[in-house]
Amino acid sequence: MNENPDALHREVEQLRRAMETRPVIDLARGALMASFSLNRHDAWNVLVTVSQHSNSKLHQVAEHVLGSINGEPLPQPLQKHLAAALAPFRTKPDTPPDKLNAPTTPPDTYEAATE
Repeated sequence: MNENPDALHREVEQLRRAMETRPVIDLARGALMASFSLNRHDAWNVLVTVSQHSNSKLHQVAEHVLGSINGEPLPQPLQKHLAAALAPFRTKPDTPPDKLNAPTTPPDTYEAATE
């Protein structure tokens, strides 16, 4: 096993960095899941999309998302990219106002059913 010592050193550093940044990324993913009713996969894709489109490191995006939960303003470029990444999840059809809390029985029998 003649591994290049420099390559091994780089790999160890990459793994160390991943271990340091992963908790922040996982917390941000959880925050997106809770805030926007996303599943794990969709929340991950939102973070990755924002990272790629804003030319930011994934852990930096995650740190900003967590900061925004604590009241820190999200940088304007990230706001735009985050809104764009979340847009597909906000286009679910709304219930028409006339269908909200509509009785399931005909109006003339509704009163008798509730008495």
